[in-house]
Amino acid sequence: MAPSRVFSRNRARPVNQIPRPSSDAASIRPCTAADMPAVAALFQKSFRSGRQSAPAGLTSYLRELYLENPDHDPDLTSRVFAGADGTVTGFIGILPTRMTINGRAIRAAVAGSFMVDRPEENPLAGARLLRAFFAGPQDLSISESANSVSQAMWERLGARVAGHYSMEWLRVLRPAGFAVAMAADRVPATRFAAPLGRGLDAIAGRIGLVSLGLDGRGAGGGHAIDADRGAIEGAVTEFASAYALRPSWSAEQLAWRLDHASLKDRHGGQVRRIVTGRNGSPVGCYLYYGRPGGIAWVLQVLANQADFGAVVDDLLIHAMERGCVAVRGRMCPGLSEALLTRRCLFFHQSSTIYRTTDAEVSAALRSGDALVTGLAGESWIRLIGHGFR
Repeated sequence: MAPSRVFSRNRARPVNQIPRPSSDAASIRPCTAADMPAVAALFQKSFRSGRQSAPAGLTSYLRELYLENPDHDPDLTSRVFAGADGTVTGFIGILPTRMTINGRAIRAAVAGSFMVDRPEENPLAGARLLRAFFAGPQDLSISESANSVSQAMWERLGARVAGHYSMEWLRVLRPAGFAVAMAADRVPATRFAAPLGRGLDAIAGRIGLVSLGLDGRGAGGGHAIDADRGAIEGAVTEFASAYALRPSWSAEQLAWRLDHASLKDRHGGQVRRIVTGRNGSPVGCYLYYGRPGGIAWVLQVLANQADFGAVVDDLLIHAMERGCVAVRGRMCPGLSEALLTRRCLFFHQSSTIYRTTDAEVSAALRSGDALVTGLAGESWIRLIGHGFR
């Protein structure tokens, strides 16, 4: 589950029906290191298991992510909602990032973990946290994992959904294995049916019922290689430069994100690949996580506009050879045509939503000429897809 959602055990009241606070007994303030055990406990209850205490690894990771990262900006800090007795019952995690729009520098802030405990007792908490976030100095406020509750709160405060970035795609590679993997996600005992699924898919493959329908790899006779971190850093920087709105990472900032993105144990090991054309020049790259019998989870696909098809082909073939039963990823505008012609399914689970008064930024997001998800958003953080001990 993506950790940028308002947690609620009961239906939240719409923001426009929530009264303004009549006193300052409860407060919104910057989050400090001393708050992190309480924030971790709230995260554990909201997104993991309310019956278990937060592991030490989760507490230390939240502190590192929100207070010690190289993008730290003292004007854009995470916020907590604290009651009159000082108890932390709400939190919004803020990840500052520098971006450029058509070469002009701007400040952006990604809203990560957004959670409120017992909103029926604290009906103002979510709205006040969001208002405090929007009151910051950033030119762009954005989240790529808003659920229906948090989306409604954002929209009532002037935000818009970025439709180009709010869909996900799925390509089933092994139908029987995929069915087992989906069932095991809800009923763990069904994982013991995995050998049966593999057998059925093997039979289907031999008689031609399971096929990617792809003739080969690469762009026009090119090929693909596994990439070390230095190579993938260079490729990500190169292909990100095609977007009007994009991150302005320093080498340290991008390396830090890639280091955090390297481990998501729920999805399997990370794969980093660079696809080249006939002349050996890179035409695209991708990062995904996958394991045999599991659903591969794509973090990022970047490419020249004309070469997205070749990059997607290599991704699907590589995941198939790795033993994955399906591939799942976030939609971005350049990918649309390649995915439509490769028998992918499309669905909506969470929305990318933004708030800005900058006309150029808004135009880039509406047209799809923006890199704001994956490594540019919040999907790279370990809170999404990693277990903590």
